[in-house]
Amino acid sequence: MQILKFQSKIDWYAAGFKLLNIAGPIAGVSVILFTAVVSYIETRPQKLPLQYKLTINNQTFYLEAANKPQELEKGLKWRNNLESDRGMLFNLGREYNHVPFWMYQVKVPLDIIYLKNNVVTTIVHNAPPCMKNPCPIYYGVTATQVLELKRVLVIFNLGRN
Repeated sequence: MQILKFQSKIDWYAAGFKLLNIAGPIAGVSVILFTAVVSYIETRPQKLPLQYKLTINNQTFYLEAANKPQELEKGLKWRNNLESDRGMLFNLGREYNHVPFWMYQVKVPLDIIYLKNNVVTTIVHNAPPCMKNPCPIYYGVTATQVLELKRVLVIFNLGRN
């Protein structure tokens, strides 16, 4: 019986190069798709459930509530419109002084009402949309909550709940 010997030398460099030629484009397309999907998800407006009903001077508003840090950060960004009887209540979790809010990536003008224990402390009327930085920053004196409503005709009184 005769044993056959096969001479097989593997050219690891050539094999690695072939593998890169196949895997490289797949990895590149995967990175591009992943980036596109993440960008799309991050720029989608959030729609939170309506949790509150606010009635002032015979005007009723239905409010979404932002409670979690990611909800607070996203707020009303990227919304193309906001119904006149809708808004968002930002529950800050504790009292803050000199509270900054801005309109970056918000597409509709808003009234920003700063509240401390359900008492109005500061009002910013008709804050305009801002799509590019730098955007103006609107400060409230003190707040535990911030209410954003689409340009309201309701008169809020400072120091009243």
